[in-house]
Amino acid sequence: MSRSRSSMLLLTAFVTCLLAGVVSGCGGGEEQALLRTYFVAARVNDRTTLGNIATVPFDPKQDGVATGASVESVSPEERRPLRTRELAEALQKARADEEAFNAKKKAYQDANFDAITRVLEAERATKPVAPRDKEVQAAWTTWREETMQRAKGISDAQAALNDESKVASASVFDPNNPLDVTSFDGELITKQVTVNANVRKADQTEERTMNVTMQRAVLKGKEGQMIEGRWIITAIS
Repeated sequence: MSRSRSSMLLLTAFVTCLLAGVVSGCGGGEEQALLRTYFVAARVNDRTTLGNIATVPFDPKQDGVATGASVESVSPEERRPLRTRELAEALQKARADEEAFNAKKKAYQDANFDAITRVLEAERATKPVAPRDKEVQAAWTTWREETMQRAKGISDAQAALNDESKVASASVFDPNNPLDVTSFDGELITKQVTVNANVRKADQTEERTMNVTMQRAVLKGKEGQMIEGRWIITAIS
């Protein structure tokens, strides 16, 4: 069976289980259906399916092969505001501020080009800066320090946005209707699922209890329309 057909069968089974709930063959509800699909996909290294339902791996070589997974308990759902739009706006502002800063820095550099050149040459040679260039050295040091601070601020802002949007993007992903989650407000919903499974690693099998974090996003458009994301496995311990 081809990898693409295998992926389609797994996803079809998963969707069927979600629709059927606890109907025969899909006992345990949506959590059980998601876990079964996840562990089967992990076992056969079906990256297409895993990419649609999880952000964390369960590598057969490193973590083992899990079978017979059963849900023991599900925590109450926790909700918090999704900050993707807020963080995107903060990143955009930081970049605009940096652009304005760089324009001022270039103006200062152009106006003091010769003195800055002498300062840099003295610093590279580890020689004292001439007294006439001391003021420029101090100012240029401040410019350089602020340049580094702004670059770090933008890097941190980008990382925060990436972290916040990762789960939301996976939860609402649809190749036929791609969404930019940074354009939406919404909520991130989290629940903890306690799971028992038989895990085989090398030649040994043990019963293991795992805590699985499941999350999904609910987005709200500018006109009030709601976009319900699917549950994604985001952590296993």
